[in-house]
Amino acid sequence: MNLKQLSYIIAIADTQNISHAAEQLFISRPALNHYLTTLEKELGYPIFKRIQKKMIPTDAGAIYIKSAREILEIKRQAYKAIDEITSGESGCLNLGITRVIGAAMFTSIFPEFHKQFPNYTVNLVEGNINELEERCLNGEIDFAIMGQSSIQSQLKHIVFKPCEIVLALPSSHPYAKEAENQHPYTKIDLQLLKNDSFILMSKATRIRTIADYHFMKAGFLPKILLETSLSSVAYEMVRQGVGPSILMESAIKDHTSVSCFSLNPLEEWKQSIAFRKGTIFTKAETYFVELVKAYFEAY
Repeated sequence: MNLKQLSYIIAIADTQNISHAAEQLFISRPALNHYLTTLEKELGYPIFKRIQKKMIPTDAGAIYIKSAREILEIKRQAYKAIDEITSGESGCLNLGITRVIGAAMFTSIFPEFHKQFPNYTVNLVEGNINELEERCLNGEIDFAIMGQSSIQSQLKHIVFKPCEIVLALPSSHPYAKEAENQHPYTKIDLQLLKNDSFILMSKATRIRTIADYHFMKAGFLPKILLETSLSSVAYEMVRQGVGPSILMESAIKDHTSVSCFSLNPLEEWKQSIAFRKGTIFTKAETYFVELVKAYFEAY
């Protein structure tokens, strides 16, 4: 076994196809297929099973693939540490961000990072929290700037200042006058809004999961006028009087046209940097993390 060959098995697992993996690895399909067949014969068990033309890992294969990823990650972290000792002047930020908050953060702080480390390049991956967790665990990215993770997360986190999740009402709403748009926000019985049509975040978001919990607790399923993955769109719809929403407080830009209420129980959203256990941060990455922290602490 050599480390290069471990990447062959991972490529097959990721693409679920011998031909696609061979193209990705720049080797011939017969050569890759011969390596897989030889390895499975050597191990005495199949690594993949073929289901509807897809290469799906067997139970034993899943263990082998997981171990292969861990071995290659150890090698990568070792090389990273050596490179940091010998130079630290250049490298690549393998970074994941969410599409709205993460993108706004990155465009704000990257120019400052680039001034300090002009020879660093960036591999930037965008996605929702679930996608970023998976890519971080698989080693596609080194760390991710994202909101609170799932309780099943196997990643470590550097957590920043939390942001409250609020019920946002248009100023024209009958209950808006009961709001005190300053901390602590007034609490309201969500059941009072059971006849309203809501603008909600899409089901792929964690904020939607939190919102659905509160609707369930209030004893009704909301009427949904619009679903969106963009908090800026949801906020604008509330601001223009279209309907209420449940959003992060930081999304509310104008408290004269939108009234905020605290959920019961109070909900807070924690921004964080997520990374695999054992990750070694270079000087450049440490500086980037400091910039991220300063950005969210001032949010």
